[in-house]
Formats: sequence, C-alpha cells, structure tokens
Amino acid sequence: MSDKPNIAAAKGFFAAQHCGDLDDAFGTYVHPDFRFVVSCACNDELRAAIPWAGYEHRGREGYQRLTALLFSEYELLAYETTRFTDAGTQVFVEGHFRLRHRETARIADSDFLARFEMRNGKIVSGQIYENTAAVAAARCAD
Repeated sequence: MSDKPNIAAAKGFFAAQHCGDLDDAFGTYVHPDFRFVVSCACNDELRAAIPWAGYEHRGREGYQRLTALLFSEYELLAYETTRFTDAGTQVFVEGHFRLRHRETARIADSDFLARFEMRNGKIVSGQIYENTAAVAAARCAD
C-alpha cells in the first residue's frame, strides 16, 4: 500500500534535505508560504544558546540559512526517521539524531518530533522539538 499524500510529502522532504537536495525538497514537497521553527519562536534565552533556534525561518532562503548555520557548527553522525503519523492536516515525524560540534567535539544526542502543517499534499510549516539543552551544551567548551 502506498503512503497517503501528506506522509509521502513528509518522507520526500526528509529524504531530499538529508541528501542536500533543497531544489527537490522545496520544488516538490513544500508550499511557497513555508515557515519552520526549531523548538519555539520568540524565545530570547533559546536564541542566545543556539543561534538558529527560537526563530521563524521563512521560505527556502530561511531554511537554507538555518541548515547552513547548523551544519557549519555540527557534523551529522547519525540521523533516522522512525515513524510518520498522518493526523489529517498535520504529519508528525519521530526520529533521532547524533551531532558532533566541530570546535568542541562534544556530542548532541537527541530524539526529535517534527510537526508539519499540510495543505494539498504540501508542507506549509514545520516545527521540530528536540533536546535543545544537549545541542546548546555541545556548543560550550568545558
């Protein structure tokens, strides 16, 4: 049985962005009004700890800035999505990542939950919930 359109879009987006193909990710799976938030928006304490978190990133350019900041600091050691759940106008994605900070060599290890708002089989917005304390701690030298 094939995936429902919303699940197919979420899986396609994760696969394309994991391969670094933002053209495919945004051309095929994302609505033009796309917005993305790491943890929560408008959180000054979080912004101070993690420069790309606590903001709303808009469109392809905003998402590209977010990933450029993240991967300029961290090396991706492990990444997997384990479950996709269709909830009507939303898709929830469960997974896990492991990152190593490029300067401190400290590890950030976290399960995550991503929530995508969907419209006509395209991702309109997303928010990822992760262990931001682990990500922030890995940025700090002992």
